Amino acid sequence: MKIFLGGMIFFTLLPFLVGAYYTNDNLGTIAHSKPVWFLTDGNGGFYGATEDGTAFTQKPITNDFGIRLHKFQIDSAFFYVSDRGVIYA
Repeated sequence: MKIFLGGMIFFTLLPFLVGAYYTNDNLGTIAHSKPVWFLTDGNGGFYGATEDGTAFTQKPITNDFGIRLHKFQIDSAFFYVSDRGVIYA
């Protein structure tokens, strides 16, 4: 019984101990780590890392419609931010 309870506690806390892996399916439902640092890439985008070491990027997307659009990505999760709102694809 002690092994079972120890295992349950370990696997329950594991995502909090190693950080979460972000996907489009869980991006809105898991706790997010704070950014520790970020820098500009010189082309209008940014890159950085969170407290748990997860890398993220935000890159401008050119288009023919005059809409300011950036793609934000962290792990396999991504979404687009525009001057007209957020787009989840």
